[in-house]
Amino acid sequence: MALPVITSISPSSGPTDGGTAVTIHGTGFTGATAVLFGGAEATGVAVKSAKLIDATTPAGIGTVNVTVTTPSGSSATGAASQFAYAVQAVAPNGGTPFVDPGLSAQLVSNLLSVLTSATSPDAVEAQDIIMRRIALEGDVIGSRVPPPQNITEIGGYINLMTTLKEKAMREQALAGILGVAGPNPPLGWISNSQPLAMVDLANDRPPGPAQPTIPLAVLVRSDFVGAVKAAMAAVHSYGATIPFASPPVLQLPPGAPGATPPADILSYLGREVCLAPAAALADPATDPLAIVRPAGTTKPWQIAARVLVAASATVAPADYDAIRCTATASSTVTLTGARLVPLAPILASAGFYPAAPLPMPANSTQTAWSTLTNITGLTAGVTRLGDELSLLYNAQTIASSVFASVVDWVWNGSAFDGS
Repeated sequence: MALPVITSISPSSGPTDGGTAVTIHGTGFTGATAVLFGGAEATGVAVKSAKLIDATTPAGIGTVNVTVTTPSGSSATGAASQFAYAVQAVAPNGGTPFVDPGLSAQLVSNLLSVLTSATSPDAVEAQDIIMRRIALEGDVIGSRVPPPQNITEIGGYINLMTTLKEKAMREQALAGILGVAGPNPPLGWISNSQPLAMVDLANDRPPGPAQPTIPLAVLVRSDFVGAVKAAMAAVHSYGATIPFASPPVLQLPPGAPGATPPADILSYLGREVCLAPAAALADPATDPLAIVRPAGTTKPWQIAARVLVAASATVAPADYDAIRCTATASSTVTLTGARLVPLAPILASAGFYPAAPLPMPANSTQTAWSTLTNITGLTAGVTRLGDELSLLYNAQTIASSVFASVVDWVWNGSAFDGS
């Protein structure tokens, strides 16, 4: 007699605690003595015909091979003779959790094959997408709560997420209910690649007493690098320099109970650059940078760069009033025949502006005058803080920072706030 052959099992999946009534289709079942699910024997085995057996599954885990044993021997294993044990969560109210019947063992096997064999950049991106879909939208693990049975229960979940201010989760839930695309990026998906980055840009370090304190490189946001380089080149064409200062790395302040976001949010968005404070105010006659205005006038104070060497563009000498500071006081001195290049128009072409009016230092420790901000692309009433943060930081970093609770703040034209 020929060996038994299994052609299909219906259903092909069930809970891990067993008890699923299945029908096994095939040939050569006459005289069957046992049906095994993996190494465990099925119960309630009833041979209906040479092509049909009814049985009840034993407990099991994962995907197992099903075999039928007859006096001629045992059936061979294959994709058609596999049974998948689905792990189900216990619903809090004792109800039956939902398991997607479309997630078959064969589908999972095919997905895993793609994930483990692909190597091209496009395929790696596809791997990320598949893993995201499995993690966020597949029933690898059963739902923690049972699916809502009616519109009242659905409304309860939506209201709860609104109360908890889980805006993104609420949008994802509504998208799932309606069967449309959800938020982008999808809720819970953490990307290791952000659109922008902070880039080290070679810094100007003019000779003088301040040179040892001026960093070799300055951090500039990647989308601003080209414009900042162009501004530096324009200043260099006059024989002057723009020495900058910045921290070696840009990091978000960590979150902690009771912590509040810092006032200077733009600096953490890469939207600020700082001139090197040590390059100005000590001796306006020789410093690379100076705070000046035309001598004897009440015109606004401005930042200027000193011409240090002859260059392709010339600067006419002029007389200026300049600010000189010590650690405890400030004073005004007069510069005669100084060659200075106003920096505001040049830096404005790169999108960076000093505060207006310029904050005047009362001593050398006050450095607010040196900060330049760039608000290009920020739209009042539209731009969200979370969207700006996600240009530089991944979701996990933002979630563990002091900004986690204020990602919905909106740009009001001069700052981000939650009003």
